Amino acid sequence: MISIIMKVCLAAFMFAGGVIKVLHIPFQVEHWRHYQYPLWFLTLTGCLEIAGAFIMAWGIWNPNLAVAAGILFFLLMMGAIHAHIFRARQSVFTAIPAAVCSIVSVIIVMLELYAGF
Repeated sequence: MISIIMKVCLAAFMFAGGVIKVLHIPFQVEHWRHYQYPLWFLTLTGCLEIAGAFIMAWGIWNPNLAVAAGILFFLLMMGAIHAHIFRARQSVFTAIPAAVCSIVSVIIVMLELYAGF
């Protein structure tokens, strides 16, 4: 049951973040400029987050999809942590949401892989 709650929460959080990026909401575009990435990469990242959210939601019924989405989210969040700390030179505290999402992603992947044995 806890695995389902984690999947739903992570999918909802990533979906919201993806929509904000794809729609180029002004505050997100401003943040993105600090990272010094092109705006097309903002759209691509948002699309990956939205796709991953749907895959994670389907992962409630298919563990392989949950593992795939978890790996995708982990990679995206490692990129986010790098962008906050190294590219934008922000405080480590700004990377906490990405760190939490990456940890939850790893837990989901481990739970699904462990459940397969």
